[in-house]
Amino acid sequence: ERRTDRNGWCLRVFSAAVSGKKKPWSWDQYLEDERSQAAPLQLFTEFQAFPDSRNGFKAGMRLEGIDPLHPSMFCVLSVAEVIGFRLRLHIDGYSECYNFWVNADSPDIKPAGWCESTAHKLHPAKGYKPDEFNWEKYLEACNSQAAPKNLFRSQSSVSPGSVFEVGMKLEAVDRKNPCLVCVASVADIVDERFLCSCVVVGHPNPEHFVWEDYMEDTGASAAPTQAFSVRSPHGFQTHMKLEAVDRRNPMLIRVATVTDTEDHRVKVHFDGWHEKFDFWVDSDLPDLHPMGWCSRTGHSLEPPPLSESLLTLTITRQTLELESGFGLVQLMFSLILE
Repeated sequence: ERRTDRNGWCLRVFSAAVSGKKKPWSWDQYLEDERSQAAPLQLFTEFQAFPDSRNGFKAGMRLEGIDPLHPSMFCVLSVAEVIGFRLRLHIDGYSECYNFWVNADSPDIKPAGWCESTAHKLHPAKGYKPDEFNWEKYLEACNSQAAPKNLFRSQSSVSPGSVFEVGMKLEAVDRKNPCLVCVASVADIVDERFLCSCVVVGHPNPEHFVWEDYMEDTGASAAPTQAFSVRSPHGFQTHMKLEAVDRRNPMLIRVATVTDTEDHRVKVHFDGWHEKFDFWVDSDLPDLHPMGWCSRTGHSLEPPPLSESLLTLTITRQTLELESGFGLVQLMFSLILE
């Protein structure tokens, strides 16, 4: 009976512990446990930091915006989902597999009619001809409404102080292959940004490329030196914690750590995940946010997998004596079951 009573007590202890309530995840507690620090708020740009307005977009609203896979194209979009300060956008007429996420203050989205007012070409919904597309008729046919203009952060076309002009030549880092610097042209200017187009036509003698000769041959002008400004170091340091969008599943925002840095880029690691999922990004990427951004904007945050289902079982100064065929085993434990 002694053996039965003792083993029964052990089972009751384990059962009570495992059936306990899950502790809510806390940034403060996590930083204390990890002996780490959060990236300071001042390191984040205005498009990364806490928003100064609420997200007024609603599912079904129509708008215009840049296709992330084709940055030179403005498409007809609809809001498919709203979570916190983020929008899942659908390119009208195309498969949902092309849906993408942006923040509500993204400079890549514009109100309906923006392209027409700024002389940009709009690619209408699939099945509509560009020269016949009309927003008023389209909204009526879809039984939908255009997103109000006051919801958009920027509605201008060209920054008044822009020195760049379409057609100017410059050197640009290839975004898909950052090891390469390419000959490029200014293809478009919107707000305070400009679109670079890499010159794809091969130079007859690339090993002896001379800018002066190329400019004379093409009749183009170079972007003036005063148009460029030296970018300050980003200030991020290794081991700093932040919140970052999961690039493989962009509807999720995860707890992340800066594991390496360069002049203008940071390497991001998702806490609790294999390092094969680490990735390099520009330090001003809008998908990076300070600690507490999700909580402030009403978006769920994915904690590290090993912490998400954390059940803390603490049995202090308790000795369990278990009898078995191999003799007496004493277990002193303070458990954390995950």
